[in-house]
Amino acid sequence: MESLRDIRQEIKSIKSTKQMMLTMKMISSARIKKAQQQMEDGRPFAKKMAVMIDNLRKDIQNPSSEIHNLPAYRFFDNSSTDKNSVALVLITADKGLCGAFNAVALRAALKWVRENDEKEKYIFVIGKKGRDFLRRLKVPRLHLAGELIGIFPRASYAHAAMIKDTLFELSQKYNISRVDLIYNDFKSMASQSLISKTFLPFNFNEIPGEEDLSDFIFEPSMLDIFLTLLPRYLSASVYRFLLESQAAELAARMNAMEAASKNAGDIVDKLSVKLNKVRQATITNEITEIVSGANAINN
Repeated sequence: MESLRDIRQEIKSIKSTKQMMLTMKMISSARIKKAQQQMEDGRPFAKKMAVMIDNLRKDIQNPSSEIHNLPAYRFFDNSSTDKNSVALVLITADKGLCGAFNAVALRAALKWVRENDEKEKYIFVIGKKGRDFLRRLKVPRLHLAGELIGIFPRASYAHAAMIKDTLFELSQKYNISRVDLIYNDFKSMASQSLISKTFLPFNFNEIPGEEDLSDFIFEPSMLDIFLTLLPRYLSASVYRFLLESQAAELAARMNAMEAASKNAGDIVDKLSVKLNKVRQATITNEITEIVSGANAINN
């Protein structure tokens, strides 16, 4: 039978762990409000930028337009790129203790690797968990093209611009035909969904149309404005993905720590019952020994 001392030590240890979990939940709860506000503030800008880019593209993209001869055209048409070379941007967390947040993203990344088994694969990873996973993954034609560690929960537009520059360099250097994206999207405090989609070339069919820009006069030219806005749109999009993942991670960690602390409380309650039973059994045995000793003396 387990001793009273061992049970008390186990209860003390679990209570200490529970306190740590509650502290982590409080930290995540305090940070998620700011992260959620940043995310909600960034959504309208990115969406409006997408609409502007799409409208400009429609007005300047014609068979005689010089845009077809520019490197930026690969963002709309990958017919001239190497079909055997693809890239992936994988966004994970730097730490664990956030439920299935990292696991679902890593499983999706592994599925992506298997689907592109015969191709040259270049992965840019954000987050230590994803970096460590890919380093252990021994797969032919898989290249870790870049990493960004320790930016959460303070992801900034500068980080997004850095990722955008790396993607552009990869696309030019390796003639990549497609850049995919895997990250966790923030839906609500209790729900996060995995997003796995193609980031480049752009799918402008997802963008709602707005007013025609052909009646406006542009200075400098419409093409110059388009080429100026395009890198900013890329950075704004990546920044939105980072903010979505950041908020989703904090929400997942808060929920995971709440569930863990509740489970720890249940375990403490069960151990307390067990402690009382063992103490009562010990007292009963001691009383029995005393009575038996007394009877032996009287006899």
